[in-house]
Amino acid sequence: MSFMKRRKQTRFELADLQENTSYLHNPSCGWYRIYPFEIGQKQDFEELYWCLCEEEGLALVLVDIGEFRDDALTEDALGNLAQILQFFAKHGKEIILRVTYDRKGRGMECEPDFVKTVIGHMQQLGAVIKGYRENILLVQGILVGNWGEMHGSKFLSQERLRQLMNTWQQALGGIPIAVRTPQQWRMLHPVGAAPGEDNIGLFNDGMFGSADDLGTYGWQEKEEAGWRGKWQRGQELEFTGRIGNVVPYGGEALGISDGRQGQAPSKVPWAVTHREMVEEMRRAGVSYLNSTHDAQRLEQWKQERWEEAGIWKGKSVYDYIGCHLGYRFVVRNVELMGKRELSLKITVENTGFSTMKEPAELALHMGEERILPDVLCGLLPQESREITIKLIDSPCVVSLALRRKRDKRPILFANGLLADGSVKLGEFKA
Repeated sequence: MSFMKRRKQTRFELADLQENTSYLHNPSCGWYRIYPFEIGQKQDFEELYWCLCEEEGLALVLVDIGEFRDDALTEDALGNLAQILQFFAKHGKEIILRVTYDRKGRGMECEPDFVKTVIGHMQQLGAVIKGYRENILLVQGILVGNWGEMHGSKFLSQERLRQLMNTWQQALGGIPIAVRTPQQWRMLHPVGAAPGEDNIGLFNDGMFGSADDLGTYGWQEKEEAGWRGKWQRGQELEFTGRIGNVVPYGGEALGISDGRQGQAPSKVPWAVTHREMVEEMRRAGVSYLNSTHDAQRLEQWKQERWEEAGIWKGKSVYDYIGCHLGYRFVVRNVELMGKRELSLKITVENTGFSTMKEPAELALHMGEERILPDVLCGLLPQESREITIKLIDSPCVVSLALRRKRDKRPILFANGLLADGSVKLGEFKA
């Protein structure tokens, strides 16, 4: 007898959908730490293995090419780079890659004298890097500047910036590239451009370090500063958020600095409490943060408690932030709909700071697996989506699973999970 004919004798028992406070280890978001290398040196990968942090799915691979500032990269150096990238890929780490001439804050001294040398290095590096594109979340910077952070360089005029970015994009074959400031992003794009298919994003290694995030923002209204200028903090955060919802955005949170990059008018607001910091991270769409730097700021977060009512009350601010980096999906409700023809309406909320940026597969398990339309990719923070599924199967346990489409890697919900990683929605009982 079919399920529909037996519907009067069937009831749906809703599962416990309580949100949990677990760190979910989902792809493309979370905490990371830096692993530095010199491209000309062979690596002891056995020793490096013991330095890997198992709890972190991301790794910032910092590759110093400064010894080749006057020369082409050798085959041995490029082979070393390939081995480094292969190592992190083998051990399941998604790579945030930064290649730099300088690791001491002396970009002018360490970078090449001529832009053609930088261009040559980009072309050589890209031939290796793009072979690992499936394992690379994004590339930070365009090689130049202090620590590779795109300041303190002679190659950052609009003309040079565009020249180097075009070369780097072609060399990397579509891997996302992040620049250091919103102003630099606008210098690369025509007036009024919106985040799109060019995969250029932002990173910020000065979060909360000063009233202007160590020169990341300016003090003028955008109408006064113009498209090529630096805007005041609130406007830049809104602008950053639009980009961060398309290309992963993150960096480092710093302790308070006494030094500032500009004159800070007292009327300009900026984050001073942990609640305000969290709101800024959500507004900007933060997907990843350094788990070891800045120690002062991180320790402050670990000591402070989340005070708002709910399941997070009493948890450390550090844990709250870590669990909300990137996307975080919670099944909020499941409803049995209809009379003659039954369906399930499932409500899912994104409680994270940002979006899921890659296509994913939603799979409903109800006797057999049914693939559902992807409605969660691009779901904004604090927004919900409803998924309605017509029921055709016999009474059984019903659960929902999510996985990244390109590699089938599981994406966990912030609810109680079954052994297979899916969320139990409920059970039909006769």
